[in-house]
Amino acid sequence: MISTLMLFSASLALPPTVPPQAGLLLWLDAADRDTLALDGERVQAWKNKANLSSSLVAQGDVRPLYVPESDGMGPALRFDGRNDVLRDETFHRQAKTWTLMVVAAPFGPARGGGLCSATPTEGHDYDPGFTVDLYASGSRFDQLSVEGAGRIGGQQNQLRASYAYGVRHVVVVERDAEKIRAYVDGQPEGSRPTRKATTIMDIFRVGARCFGGRERQFFFGDVSEVLLYDRILTPQERESLAASRCLSDEEREKRMALYEALEKERAEDRMKAPVLIEDWPSLEAFEEETGKSLEDLPVRTDLKHALSMGMTHLTSLFDADRDDEPFFYANCRADGTGEMHHSVNIGIPHVVGRCLLGLAAGHEAAGLPFSRDALEILERYCALSFDNEDHLNSYIDPDKSNGRFIEFHNMREGLFGLWALMILTDKPWPGEKAEKMVRTLAKLTDEEGTWSHALLDELGIQERCFGVATPNAARVVDPLLAYHALTGDEAAMDLAGKYARKGLKILFNEDGTFASMDRSSGHVHSITSSLSGIVAYAVQTKDRDMLERCRRIMDRGVPDYFSSWGWGDEVFPVHPADELSRGEINQTGDVIRCALLLGQAGHPEYYGLAERYLRSMLLPTQHTEEELRRYMRDKENPGGDRDRDVIARSHGGYAMQLPNDRMREGDWPISTLDITSGAVHALAECWRSKCTEDNGMHQLNLLFNYEDDAIKIESHLPLVGRIDFMMKQQGALRIRKPGWAGQATMRRGDVDLSIEADGRYWVVDGVDAGARGTLTFDIPVRREKEVVDTIEYTTTWIGDQIIEILPRGTVSPLPF
Repeated sequence: MISTLMLFSASLALPPTVPPQAGLLLWLDAADRDTLALDGERVQAWKNKANLSSSLVAQGDVRPLYVPESDGMGPALRFDGRNDVLRDETFHRQAKTWTLMVVAAPFGPARGGGLCSATPTEGHDYDPGFTVDLYASGSRFDQLSVEGAGRIGGQQNQLRASYAYGVRHVVVVERDAEKIRAYVDGQPEGSRPTRKATTIMDIFRVGARCFGGRERQFFFGDVSEVLLYDRILTPQERESLAASRCLSDEEREKRMALYEALEKERAEDRMKAPVLIEDWPSLEAFEEETGKSLEDLPVRTDLKHALSMGMTHLTSLFDADRDDEPFFYANCRADGTGEMHHSVNIGIPHVVGRCLLGLAAGHEAAGLPFSRDALEILERYCALSFDNEDHLNSYIDPDKSNGRFIEFHNMREGLFGLWALMILTDKPWPGEKAEKMVRTLAKLTDEEGTWSHALLDELGIQERCFGVATPNAARVVDPLLAYHALTGDEAAMDLAGKYARKGLKILFNEDGTFASMDRSSGHVHSITSSLSGIVAYAVQTKDRDMLERCRRIMDRGVPDYFSSWGWGDEVFPVHPADELSRGEINQTGDVIRCALLLGQAGHPEYYGLAERYLRSMLLPTQHTEEELRRYMRDKENPGGDRDRDVIARSHGGYAMQLPNDRMREGDWPISTLDITSGAVHALAECWRSKCTEDNGMHQLNLLFNYEDDAIKIESHLPLVGRIDFMMKQQGALRIRKPGWAGQATMRRGDVDLSIEADGRYWVVDGVDAGARGTLTFDIPVRREKEVVDTIEYTTTWIGDQIIEILPRGTVSPLPF
C-alpha cells in the first residue's frame, strides 16, 4: 500500500520557509541529510539543528527507516507503529508556554500514534511533561489528543476534521497559560483549558508516548520535520510555516482518494469465506485415500472438565504481595519466563466482576464447586469498587489526586459481579447495591437510551467519567436481564430495552454488518457482548423484528470478523490496537451464547454454529499446564508473587489466540481473567443448553454426553458417527441432525428401526423405561481454503470438528 502511494511525487504549495530562530528549542529536518546518522536504511540518530550538540537517538536495533522520497513529503523517517522511537535523554528543557509543529503522514491503523512526547527524568508524559498523540483514531486520522502539565482531565480529542491516512499534514499545537490549541494544515481545530504550570521536558521523544514506566502507543507513519519553541508563535509565523509545508488542496484530495481506495481493497481481501477443495463421504474413505489415521487425534470433548479448569483459573491469580488483589493478566516474556500484571482502570472494577460471573455461571449450570476463600476475596474487592455515593463501580488512580474515576466500560462487569454475589452468598448488600446502581444508571439515561453528559453533570460526576458511549451502554443489557430475572425489577428491564434498541441502531448497519469504528468502538468483544444481550432481550420479549435483525447480524456481520472455526478478531483492522491475527476468546464465547439463544428461539441451525465454535476453538485453545511447559519455564528466583508459579496458575486460562496457535513468539499474554471469564460463561451455557427437556421430551441440541434422572446419552463424536442412549424413564428423544449428516440408522437391541426426521431433529418416540438404542450415521470429511485476516489457511474437517489447520502455528499450535 505504502509503495503504491509513493508513485506520486511531491507537490508543495510553497517552498519551505526557514523557521524563526527566537525561542527555538528543537528542529529536526529529514530534508537535511547531514543531520541523520544512518546504518544502511535505518536511522541511528537525528541531530537537533537548533542545538547541534544534541541528537535524538535510537536504541539497539529499534530504529525508524529513512525514506529518501516519502509521499508528498520529500525525505522522511518511517516509524513502524510497533517499537520505533527516537529519544533525547539529555534534552533537559522547561517551558511555561510552547509551540510544537510536526510534519507527518499517519498510516492506518493508527495504533495510538504518539507523534511526540516529553517526560521528566522519572514520570509520565501526561503530567508534568506532554504528549501529542492520535488517541483513538480508527479508520481515519480523526482524533488528536494533547495532554501535559496543568491539563484538566485525561485524553480528549481536539480534532474536528477527519482525514484519510497516508496523507501529509502539518500539525501545530500551542500551549499557553490558559488553553491548548491545535491546528492541522493551518486550520484551527479544538482547544481545551489548562492551568498555569511548567512543562518539564528532560527526555524528548518522537514516535511514541511514555507513561507507567515504559514507552507505548508507537506512531505508525512518516515524519519529515519537528519544531519546538518555548513560546507561542505569532499568528503570522504560524501561518507562514504551515503554508509552506502543506500540500495543495488538489494534491491532498488526490492522495486521500487513493489511500481510501487501497484501504477498501485491503478490507475486501481480509476475510474470504471457505471454499471447498476436496471431500470424502466418510472418515473411512478419507483414511483409505490419504493413508492418515485419526484414531489418536487429540480432540477434546471434556466440556465439564474444561469448565472446571476455567473456574479454577479465575481463583488462581491473587497477588499475595498486594493484599490478594487479582492480577489482570499473566504474560509470557520473550525469554520464556512468566509474569503477572495489574491494571488500574480496568483492573478491580472489571476483573472482579468477571471472575464472579464465571464462578456463578459454572456453579449454576453444572453445580461445580469453587474456593470459598477466593469468593471472600472477590466479594471484598467488589465492595471496594462500589464504595462510593453514586453506586457505580469505580477505581482509584494512584497517579491522580482528585479521587475516584468511573470507566463506563466496566458497568457490565460491575452489575454482573453484584448479580453473582446475590446467587453465591446470602448477604443483602449486593442486592441493595445493585438496585441503587440501576437507579443511578436510570438517572443518567435519556429517553432514547443514551447516557447523557448533561445528566452526568447534574449528578456532579461528569469530569470523573470516561467511556460514556452507546457501545458501553449496550454491553449492560446482559446483566440487566440477569438481575431482572432474579428480582423482577422493572427499572432494569426498562433500561435493558432502551440500551438494546439504541445499541442495535448504533452498533449495527441495516444489512447486518458491524457499524464503522466511530459508531461501534471497533472492539469486537464490546460489539458481540452487546449483541448477546440484544438477542436475549429479543428472545425474552418475543420481539420478532429485533430477532430477525439479530439473525442477520449473525449471518452477515459475524463472518466479517470470525473464521469458520470460531477465531474472532480482537479489534477492527483500523483500530489502533490491531495486530494481525490476534484474536480474543471473549467474542467467540459471545457468539456461542448468541447462537444458543437463537437455537432456543426456534432456529436450531445456530446450535450447529455453537457446536462448531465449541469443538474447534473454545475447547482446543484452553491452556493446560502440560502444554505451557513445552515453551515456558518458571523463574528460578521469583522477585515477588507476580513471578511465582505463573505456569501452574495459568492452567485453564485463555488469552489472545491466533487462528492456528495459542501463542505468538516473543512477549505475549497467556491469560487475562476477563477473557477467561468470557470462555467460562460460554462453556457454562453450552453445558446448560446441550440437552433440554419439556414434558418428557428430551432434546439433544449439542451432540455431547448427557445424563439426568430420565435419560443417559453417550456421544462418540466427533470421530465416530454414533450416539447411544438409555431411557431410565418412559419418554421421547429428539437428536439434532447436523446440516452435514446424511442417512441415519437406528438400532434397538438387534433390530434396525426406521427413524423419522422432524425438521432439524431425528425423533425417537414412545420409548419405554429401560430401553436402549444406538443412532449411527456417516460423518463426511471435507478440505477447504479460507482467508482469515489476510492469511490463507487450508483446513480439514470431520463434521463440526476441525482436524487440521495449515499452516500450523509455531509456538503452541492447536492440537490438530
